[in-house]
Amino acid sequence: MENRSVFIKKLIYRSKYTGTRETDILLGTFAEKHLVNLSDENLLAYEQLLQSGDPRIWRLSIDIEQTESEKERTLINLIRDFKGF
Repeated sequence: MENRSVFIKKLIYRSKYTGTRETDILLGTFAEKHLVNLSDENLLAYEQLLQSGDPRIWRLSIDIEQTESEKERTLINLIRDFKGF
């Protein structure tokens, strides 16, 4: 993994500019507050979640779609439980 702080800054930026306003709001504030506390493994899983696209992230976050991935489930639960907005 590249420099951890640089990687986190890139993930925060990508979280704020995902493509849809709802997902930008949902992920942007969460990322600013919580990515520094995630393990390297979970940061990589979060990067993969971002790559899965806005529609899927939104469906997962409002429980329309389920995931078989334990890592994704953990991240989605953290995002759902986040009360930062």
